[in-house]
Amino acid sequence: MGPYQIESYGKGGVVGLGGELEHANAMLTTVFAAPLREAVGGAAAWIPSFTKLASPGSAIDVPLAHKDALYVRSHYNGVSIALPSDAPAADEVALIVCLANRGRLNARVGGLAAKDIVGKDGLR
Repeated sequence: MGPYQIESYGKGGVVGLGGELEHANAMLTTVFAAPLREAVGGAAAWIPSFTKLASPGSAIDVPLAHKDALYVRSHYNGVSIALPSDAPAADEVALIVCLANRGRLNARVGGLAAKDIVGKDGLR
């Protein structure tokens, strides 16, 4: 992200048709998430995720949320990713990480503002 501070994140996984959805979920949990949290700094909030079983060339929508407090509504967003036409193969799993340096433009649905985060539990 170069000079930009990461404010929100999300993760996703696409499992080839010969695999099991549980393979992506297993890879995206603690072994994957702990280093991601460390790399983005802070990151007390859970990392939103979505996984699916799909054919090569499928698309996935990866949800985003603020990295330090789940209730920061301005950072509820998503990123659409289209995989290449040859991925994932039947026996492959594609793991995806999405990062953002801000919330949505013109966000106005209320809730906790990023500047007002005080908790250490990832909720507020």
